Amino acid sequence: MYLVQVDIQGYKGINHLVLNLNKDNNILIGENRWGRSSLISALMLLSLDNLFYQFSESDFFCDEHHQLDSANIRFTFSENRENELKLEYYFPLNTVCYQDPNLMKKVICYQIKAKQQNNEITTEHYFTDADGDRIEINNNEQLIKLLIMLNPMMSLKNPVNGNTLPIDNQPLSSYYIEQLSSQLTKHSQQFSPQDLAQGLVAVRALIEYYLVDKNERYHYKNIAKKATPTNDEWNSLERINDLLDELDNDYIRVILMGVFSAIIIAKGNNQLLPHAVPLLILEEPESQLHPIILSIGFRLFKNFPTQKIITTNSSDLVSLFSLEHIYHLIRGPLGIIAMHIGEKGMSVADKRRILFHILYRRASAIFARCWLLVEGETEVWLLRELAEQSGFHLGSEGIELIEFAQCGLKPLINYANNMGIKWYVITDGDMAGKKYSDTVQSLCPKGCDVNHFLTVLPARDIENFLFKHGFSHVYKLAGFGSTAHIDLPINRIIHKAIQRSSKPDLAIAVCDDAKKRGADAIPSLLKQTFYNALKLAKASNQNILPT
Repeated sequence: MYLVQVDIQGYKGINHLVLNLNKDNNILIGENRWGRSSLISALMLLSLDNLFYQFSESDFFCDEHHQLDSANIRFTFSENRENELKLEYYFPLNTVCYQDPNLMKKVICYQIKAKQQNNEITTEHYFTDADGDRIEINNNEQLIKLLIMLNPMMSLKNPVNGNTLPIDNQPLSSYYIEQLSSQLTKHSQQFSPQDLAQGLVAVRALIEYYLVDKNERYHYKNIAKKATPTNDEWNSLERINDLLDELDNDYIRVILMGVFSAIIIAKGNNQLLPHAVPLLILEEPESQLHPIILSIGFRLFKNFPTQKIITTNSSDLVSLFSLEHIYHLIRGPLGIIAMHIGEKGMSVADKRRILFHILYRRASAIFARCWLLVEGETEVWLLRELAEQSGFHLGSEGIELIEFAQCGLKPLINYANNMGIKWYVITDGDMAGKKYSDTVQSLCPKGCDVNHFLTVLPARDIENFLFKHGFSHVYKLAGFGSTAHIDLPINRIIHKAIQRSSKPDLAIAVCDDAKKRGADAIPSLLKQTFYNALKLAKASNQNILPT
């Protein structure tokens, strides 16, 4: 089974949060105040160490406006595959499951409810039915324990017991390593025994060393007396990753999970049941891994046949996963909102465009508060510098400049809307710009003034606009070597300037000229545009829209 939803009310730093999860990889991103530590704390109530946890006073939500005296956390588990609950080890849980009409699968809801009254705190643990009512059964605690033992939540940053760390290979993990080697050899002739041996050294190192708590690493390294993997070993693991991606073999993934489980069992204080499939939490792994090792390691980690919940601030890590697996958590006035595109949020073609244009080329944009969407790369170079000179520091305000001509405007706006990222568009005043303006109007939030999301330049393009608004001498000088009057249409002058220079060089020349003359030289329309984008970015954290 896997955790399909967690619903939190009044727990620690979370007033309210409903988070729908997928069965594979869940990448959670957000700014510092989105409630990461509170969510991780809630999820860890499903760990073997926190069975039947009793709430304390510090567990109830409290901020400058509210002091709650009750808390509810509901965990909904779903079958991972059809008829999973008919398996012998899951069978006792059939008394507390019900059919979910949306998922078309059987689910189990486990609820923790706490109340604070007259200096006394009561905590209840029970199952609920489809209507949210408590299921009255005699063996309630026994079934809760079974559910968690079969699907325990495990944090890979938890401290390990240094006394149980092995100096030599553990026999059970060695067995799975041999099985993995055998299967990879069977499915591919491209690996020599040395390649496999080197790659599997790196597999073990990732699990045993790089993914344990950083406070224990020094102790572990001195006990184990093993060198960290070499470049050749990491390269061999990367080739193994290529094969795993190509094969898509469930049996190999089960063996890979066996390697992980065997090592975890050797280090943990709680023994896993034979059929247990842990749910894994990994907090900000980029703080422990070099970017190259991060990429190699997480390509491997994705192949683990278990649900994974990862919090990160790394654009490198985010770019390793598909769009459906990324969740943007935003703190709003009524609670925390989890934004993501889901399985059917966008068309396949649009997902591919976003994947290439954003995730592969500028993954840092996923973390932005607001996208300032411009037609071409020239505007990206130019407007960033002009904004800085105008006193608008776009980067530090969470505003990302993105050109949209190659990707298309509509997919970018749709994705931004799905992910809770505010957006603002600058278009040219030509026919193409008119179409882009129509797109903005059609996608503008209902009840909002389109002018809060759009600037249309009163010229055919950015060069013509700048020529007409104080920068004509820059283009004349570039094209004709003189700032004197030239008896030619503006388009011809600009075309000549581009021929003799280039758009990027002209953008630099405009910025240099503006810098010499000061912020007053920058057109007021551009300053207003920067201000509008800034306003959206500042409203982003409060999930507020301009009206």
